[in-house]
Parts: sequence; structure tokens; C-alpha cells
Amino acid sequence: MKILFLTTGVSYGDAIRTHKIIEEFLKKDKKIKIKIACYNKSYEYFKDKYPVIKIQGYKFTAKRMHFKLLKFIATNYFLPISWIFSTSKLKKEAKKFKPDIIISDFEPIGPPLGLLLKVPCIFVFGYDPEVFESIPNKNAKIFIESKFFEKIYNTSKHVLIPFFLKKKSKKYHYINLIVRKSPNKLPNKSTLMKKLNLRKSPILVMLGGSSFGKLLANKIKKTAKKINEDFIIFGSDLKMKSKGNIKYYKFKENFLEYLKVSKAVITLAGQMTLAECIAYKKPMMIFPIKDHVEQLQNAYLLRNNAYVKYDLKNVEKSIKEFLNNLNKIKSLKSNINGEKQVVSYVYKLINK
Repeated sequence: MKILFLTTGVSYGDAIRTHKIIEEFLKKDKKIKIKIACYNKSYEYFKDKYPVIKIQGYKFTAKRMHFKLLKFIATNYFLPISWIFSTSKLKKEAKKFKPDIIISDFEPIGPPLGLLLKVPCIFVFGYDPEVFESIPNKNAKIFIESKFFEKIYNTSKHVLIPFFLKKKSKKYHYINLIVRKSPNKLPNKSTLMKKLNLRKSPILVMLGGSSFGKLLANKIKKTAKKINEDFIIFGSDLKMKSKGNIKYYKFKENFLEYLKVSKAVITLAGQMTLAECIAYKKPMMIFPIKDHVEQLQNAYLLRNNAYVKYDLKNVEKSIKEFLNNLNKIKSLKSNINGEKQVVSYVYKLINK
């Protein structure tokens, strides 16, 4: 079997989820051939791992914790034209590759490319239109975003939604969460503490690969000096040096080792990080990006299992409250074998 993956490149989360799905396919059959069409962060992640096709994709220029729809539209005004040319390029490459199926992690060119090649396209993404209806105080911006997502969903007959809880729907197919590795497959805490050269369990700050977390990182940098904890900040493209009780890494392949020994996690509301925090039973402080519909949905779903803040006011006070109440935050029980369900779905579809 040959599989063409299309992966968004705004941050590393989608690439990591795609990688886990690929590993599960290869575990089942090592003869499966893989090719990935990607850009930006996903291209950085995959270029030395698998055969890749570099394509055009979304550009986010925001430096604050706010998704600005009009600015996003202006920045990506010519993207549909790029998609046309990318689709032509992909069609040419794909004709040589001859995929049996396309799996797209929120890349809109997936379904039309599937139609051009006459192969099924499976869409994997965390946005749930049914949950969106339950979110209170929706504004026009996130309503427009939701319609955009739903329009893309409607172009694909096969939508798989990784979900925090068990759920059934007549319209969508829900799967369990996807994480890189179970905590049981890592060494014990004391071994990892020595390996990572940590003096005590740190507070992790996970910003992903996008620019949205820069403001949060700078706020935490000022606050950390006043708190008797060690902070490790991951992600984004920061001009930050490790100093005092703060360490900074742009990216770490062994992030899960740090997660296993951590005391708590401060993060945005991207699904991949949230899923791994749930799997590793870590207390979470979540700062969803304002007017970002998927992040707002994730924060809403976890409102009873995490400390959620919708702005960056009084960050020092909020972090102190969070750290003083870690024992009161109830962890969420959730299954983490979504990649197996993706593979099972594909084989059932191919063998029909």
C-alpha cells in the first residue's frame, strides 16, 4: 500500500500526530510506502525522516495571544492560487507515486487532490462542530472560522476526530487521542531526572512551533524569577537564553521524558500537547489563543480538568494560584490509541 500524507506546518503538533500514525502503519506492514506533502514546521520535522514534497501553506504573523481573522485573510489572500499550483505539483508527484489513499491532517488541498487522483482522502483534525454549538458567548469571528472548518469537513467523506472523551455521532467518526508514547514505555522518574540533569521536577511551558506563544513566554520569564520553581520553556522562535531558574529549548525530540518528570504544564490549547498531558496525568494551566476556534473548543472541553485562563492579565497571580492548587485539579481519563483506529479505518476502507 502507498499512502500520501498532507500535514499542516503551523506548529509541530500536527506533524507529530502524523508521524505517530505513520509509525503505526509501518508497524503493521513495513512494506508500506510513505510520502509526505508539507511546509514550514512540518517540513522541518519530516525532511530527514521520510520522502517529502514541499508545498505552500498558511502563514500566521500574530505575535500576541490573539488569532486575528482579517489579518490572517490578508496574509493568506493568494493562498488559493498557491493551492492550485501546489495541487498541480502534487498531482504530478502523486501520479508517479500512485497513492492508494490520502491522509490529511488539516490541509484543505487533501480532498480535492483525492478527487483529482480518484483515491479516498481521510481528514484527521481535532475540531468538533458538535462541541462548537455548546460553547457560550461565540462571536462572529469564531463563527466564520467554524464554517470554514465545516466546509472543509464536508468536502471529505471520511473525517476522523481525535477526542478527549468517548463519543458517537451519526455524521463524524470519533477516535481516541493520539500521543507519541505511553508513559509506561519510558524509564522511571529517578532515572530520567539523572539523565536530564534536573535538580527537581520542573514546570514545563509548551508553546508549540507557532508565534502565538511569544507574549506568554515573555510574561512567564518575568514571573519565574519571583517563584521558587524551575521552568523549562519549549517551542516558538524566541530570542531567549537559559538563565537562572529558566531553561529554553526550541524543540526537543525527547520532550516526553521532560513531561514524565514534570510537576505541571503551562501551555496553549493545541490538542497534541493537551493529549500528552492527559496521558501523563499532569496538571495543566491552559491559555487558549483568543478567537482561535479549535483552541477555544479544547479549553471548553477541559474546563473542569484544567486551570483555564482566557487572557494574560495578572499572570504572576494566576501561576501562583495554579501551583498552589495542583492537587485540586482532577486528571481526565482518556484512551490513547487513536493511531491504531486510524490504521484500522484505512484497512477497512481499502478492503471494501
